[in-house]
Amino acid sequence: MKLVWEDNFDGKQLDKSKWNTSNPDAVRIVDGQLSLEVVPGSKPMFWRGSSVDTKGKFSVKNGYVEASIMFVQTGGHGCGFAVGNDDKRNPAAGMGYGNGGGDSVSLSMWVVNEERGRTLNPKDNPIAKDPSFGKKFHKFAFYWTPEDYRWYVDGRLVQTMHQPPTSKPMHVSFGHNGLPEAGLLKNFKDPAKGPEPMRVDWVKVYQ
Repeated sequence: MKLVWEDNFDGKQLDKSKWNTSNPDAVRIVDGQLSLEVVPGSKPMFWRGSSVDTKGKFSVKNGYVEASIMFVQTGGHGCGFAVGNDDKRNPAAGMGYGNGGGDSVSLSMWVVNEERGRTLNPKDNPIAKDPSFGKKFHKFAFYWTPEDYRWYVDGRLVQTMHQPPTSKPMHVSFGHNGLPEAGLLKNFKDPAKGPEPMRVDWVKVYQ
């Protein structure tokens, strides 16, 4: 396959020609990495998450998208890496990472298209079940074709879903608890700082 799009986050700020963001105050470039943070919200005790996407700026019908990501360890928080259609209607596919605290890290994968949707939590978690997983960068990838969707972790195929074909182009997105209220202050390990950010070192798309 040929490289058709990438971002290595080498600039001082997020490249607005490539990305949209839901909460500019919580999205930064730090040490050559995209930093998706959780910041104080409009209500006492509540904080807000962040997300970025390439909607309306870059999309591709079928291809392979891979990113180097360091997820979070703070209990009760989750991160997402996904592809989705520009009109916010189906199809869409995603990979989510969650940690309920301690060593309960888990990976979920899902796909939705015009005919059906499905959420998958593998019985055998394809990621290492140890607290250090979210403290290191790992490679996560999607490969989607007219016949199926495939998920990879560190170059290893971990799941395949066969779905009805789709011809719609899809964009790339990353999110760290992208809900309006991302969590209660009292649930953070360090209430003065909030949870650690989700980091993305690079993202590449091939066709």
